Amino acid sequence: MTDRPSPPTSRERFLAACRRSWSGAPPAWVMRQAGRYLPEYRALREGRTFLEMVRTPELAAELTCQPIRRFDMDAAVVFSDILVPPVAMGLSVEFLAGHGPRLEPAVRSREAVERLHGFDPASETGFLAATLRAVREEIGSEKALIGFCGAPFTTASYMIEGGSSRSFEHTKAMMFGDPELFLELEGRLVEALLPYLAMQVEAGADVLQVFDSWGGALDAATYRRLVLPATRALVQGARASGVPVILYVNGGGHLLEVLLEAGADVLGIDWRVEPADAIARAGGRAALQGNLDPCVLFAPPAVVRAETERVLDAFAGQKGYVFNLGSGILPGTPVEGMEALARLLGRS
Repeated sequence: MTDRPSPPTSRERFLAACRRSWSGAPPAWVMRQAGRYLPEYRALREGRTFLEMVRTPELAAELTCQPIRRFDMDAAVVFSDILVPPVAMGLSVEFLAGHGPRLEPAVRSREAVERLHGFDPASETGFLAATLRAVREEIGSEKALIGFCGAPFTTASYMIEGGSSRSFEHTKAMMFGDPELFLELEGRLVEALLPYLAMQVEAGADVLQVFDSWGGALDAATYRRLVLPATRALVQGARASGVPVILYVNGGGHLLEVLLEAGADVLGIDWRVEPADAIARAGGRAALQGNLDPCVLFAPPAVVRAETERVLDAFAGQKGYVFNLGSGILPGTPVEGMEALARLLGRS
């Protein structure tokens, strides 16, 4: 009698799905799965600033692992923020309650762009590497570990606007009024972000996700002309580290064909995109990740289960599929909603 092979671990299934070689039950994780919806997160946050937690490895590692312990997801996404690199490049970042981040000084001129500087990830952001190593020590080789950064457009827009924006008037003013300057800013960001991502892989990240949170604010022609070159350079440079890369663009359903040109292993889609449409348009050129509406988790457990099953059925049989929400989990989400999701996925 021969021994049966051991079933694949969460990490193995996750990596296989990213590389389009897995068609079994999909691996699952949730964007922002370490967050304010968890009582243990709120308890640890009490009396501390957000950036203090990000920069303290033992706290960031604890926050990273909290949802893994509670919901047994297949991947842990490191607790950090896409605005860590702008701080290392010379800006100040403050998170204001009820208003989000404020970056100073806003980068709206050639002089401001030229004042930005590259940074040594080990010395300036070594706390993130320490966090990743601590998380890997806890989760071992069973779970996947995800590192990340902001995409060039999203990071640039935060720097130009000085914070969040709905209309991106300052960003688009630079894009349309001085496209060469905007491309230079993106280029500087790519140069800074690639070593930052490489540090995360060296510290234990199995997968890298590039968050283009605001990319959906652009039409396809503008994205292709002024954003795709930098996005592709970042994605391809990150892939050179030997790990799969996920590209997620919120509100980017109209950009799918353009985004595929970036060459990411996985394309994250939000809830606005019909799965059948995404599958057809991707044409097997990338694995897909998504795309349950995060507001579903506010509904009764029976509805959470039904909507989750609908998404899983829509992607059933795909050789590359990772279950996720179509955006980050919302701060006020009832824990019961996430528990219902985890039970259906067989994670708890």
